[in-house]
Amino acid sequence: MKTKPYQLNIIKIGVLLLLAICYYLSPGLKKFVHTGLILLEQHNFAGLRAFILTYEIWAPVVSILLMILQSLIPVMPGLALTIINAWIFGWQWGMIYTWIGALCGAILDFGLAQWYGRPLLEHFCYGRYYKNIDCFLERNGVFAVFVTRLIPFIPFKIISYGAGLTSMPIIRFAIATAVGQTPAIVLYSLLGHNILHSWPRTLLITSFLLGIGILAYYYKDKILKYLK
Repeated sequence: MKTKPYQLNIIKIGVLLLLAICYYLSPGLKKFVHTGLILLEQHNFAGLRAFILTYEIWAPVVSILLMILQSLIPVMPGLALTIINAWIFGWQWGMIYTWIGALCGAILDFGLAQWYGRPLLEHFCYGRYYKNIDCFLERNGVFAVFVTRLIPFIPFKIISYGAGLTSMPIIRFAIATAVGQTPAIVLYSLLGHNILHSWPRTLLITSFLLGIGILAYYYKDKILKYLK
């Protein structure tokens, strides 16, 4: 039996209301979300590190959950958590936790956009931005996702929301995200907490990734032809 549009809308609203009720009735969850978002917004590296470490054996899970949480809010930076994870867990494990959290967050954003539709993207982006994203994704498809994942200062979450509004299969989106985000995560994890004291190296790495992204986009047709 096919679900009618108005029934689907009722289900969507019901899910949001249920999540809101669970949030407000769970003091521990409210404190976790509020504290995590405040520390992320303030770029409070020491505070984030201390907050994650308070969960002891569950610290890796908390780190991944924070990565997913920040992915839902366009203005929240993911780079801070990449640095913190490398600082706490070492670059190898920090890289893995960041990679998992970033991928899960991107897939969640993609799924939300697919389910709730265009109003979600319009709510999170200024009109001119979401129109530009629309055009960019329409022209370049899954390759656009791959290239934007290479460049750290491009807002990944807005691209994820935008991709969710296209006909792009979620598996292709997930693969492009998983592969595209890897170079930046590896490089920034290698820097770890030293990035706090070495902005020239940070700038160098960012410029390097930007160059790779530009080259990949410029040679898009050749790369796609090779992959086929």
